[in-house]
Amino acid sequence: MSATLEQTMPEEILDAPAGSTPPKSAAQSTPEQKRKALWMVVAFTLLASVAQVLYKMGANALNKIPAGSMVDVTLGSAHFHISAALVAVATNVPMIVGLTLYGMGAVMMVLALQHGELSVLYPIISLSYVWVAILSVLVFHEQVNAFRIGGIAVIIAGVAVLGKSGSR
Repeated sequence: MSATLEQTMPEEILDAPAGSTPPKSAAQSTPEQKRKALWMVVAFTLLASVAQVLYKMGANALNKIPAGSMVDVTLGSAHFHISAALVAVATNVPMIVGLTLYGMGAVMMVLALQHGELSVLYPIISLSYVWVAILSVLVFHEQVNAFRIGGIAVIIAGVAVLGKSGSR
């Protein structure tokens, strides 16, 4: 394992005392890298929002399963008597796709955090509330009142302020 570290990490980082911070040159990111990080987080918010809609679709399907119902499952010579709801969740395509989107989003967040400031990028995730509200109206025909619209406006304004402060 140490051979791999020596091949992939610069010497000044490998030779640094334990607990010390890496030299500034290793931690600097270009404005272009920071901009890409920002857009990756925005893309993550879209993925997360679609995942939430898929979770809702999957949850709606679970409403059709009677509470406490059980199913028999056979795997080879083993027989199991388990909750029908558990089987339904494990085989629910919208939920599986939603989890996959969240996994992809987690990878995007890790990549974005390599070059962006946590204090700027993380609050941008609140945009997912905006996307979920819009998708809920479009997909599920939910109603939006003035208070929700006001809340959405506050979120958008907050992200805009953070974006301005992060670019300085």
